Amino acid sequence: MRTTLFALTFLATPAFSQCPTYADMETGVRLTDLDGITETYTRDGAHFIRGEWDDGEHFGSRFLLLKGIYVVEQFDTEDGDLMTGSRSTHVYPLKPADAPIPVADGRWDTEVITLDYEGTHTTRETHIFGPSTQVTIGGCSYEMMPIIGIYHDDDGYEETMYYLPELGFSYLVETRPQNEAAERYTYIRIEAVEK
Repeated sequence: MRTTLFALTFLATPAFSQCPTYADMETGVRLTDLDGITETYTRDGAHFIRGEWDDGEHFGSRFLLLKGIYVVEQFDTEDGDLMTGSRSTHVYPLKPADAPIPVADGRWDTEVITLDYEGTHTTRETHIFGPSTQVTIGGCSYEMMPIIGIYHDDDGYEETMYYLPELGFSYLVETRPQNEAAERYTYIRIEAVEK
């Protein structure tokens, strides 16, 4: 039993597998949760991160994050193909280079123009940045700043994301629809994507 426990502990530590770094964002960094669902993040130019969520079966989603945080495009997929009517784009009232990077205990209130299957409409968002701390995923530790996103025109829907400055992206850890129980997502592995 002790041998098995030691082996499992050893395999989950950075000594066995290299922890991803910013350089790995060129080919991608993948997170895996308790259910085997993955999220993969790849750098796309100076100000954007491409993300891909995959349920391991038939469904997924793809998204583009400004500064690795703010969603500017998203759509759902089935067997890798775009699902009709699922695409939405979001425009923030500033140049990509001017979008705020999280500062401990700061916040950003902004309007967003959204184009989706219902047409074009303006919404309001608040992003609240928490204090800098650390998070460990599968034996890899990173500086982390929690972000609470509040979507005022979506019935006050809230999300909590963890922003990793060393890698340049944030990932979703909790959703809280109004008057419903929160749903949490726990990631157990982080790895560089080899291409």
